Amino acid sequence: MKTPIPIAIALLLGALLGAAGARPQAPPAVLDAALGERLTLALEQLPERAPLAPGEAFRAEEIGRDAHTSHHVVAIRDAETPHRHDHHDLWVVILRGHGTLRLGAETRPVGQGSILYMPRGVVHAFSNASEEPAYAYAVYAPPFDGEDRIVE
Repeated sequence: MKTPIPIAIALLLGALLGAAGARPQAPPAVLDAALGERLTLALEQLPERAPLAPGEAFRAEEIGRDAHTSHHVVAIRDAETPHRHDHHDLWVVILRGHGTLRLGAETRPVGQGSILYMPRGVVHAFSNASEEPAYAYAVYAPPFDGEDRIVE
């Protein structure tokens, strides 16, 4: 059974894609009524939710969840270990930085503004090529349980 794209994700993708062709009146934001509270965060503010300490390589901070999704800010200094999620689909919007994404057998360049989809069971890993940590907004469906991360 395929997981439908939750309304929050559809709104985010629509806002980002719509902003690509025209100058928005307000800065891009995550507008999510599904998180139990009305949360509005400017995309540029999301990295502040997961600052990396000196020497820290990776950090993920949950910023909300509902019955269908969990929402996270992820920071990566260098590279992820290739892994998969057998029970979760993952959507990612790169907020800062650039590098490559391994998705299955392919590796492709990605950067700020890239919208990525990793279906459950597909091996993936991001490698940061930026001077500074890369940051992303990540949405898991169903909500991430903290355990479904199988290293390859």
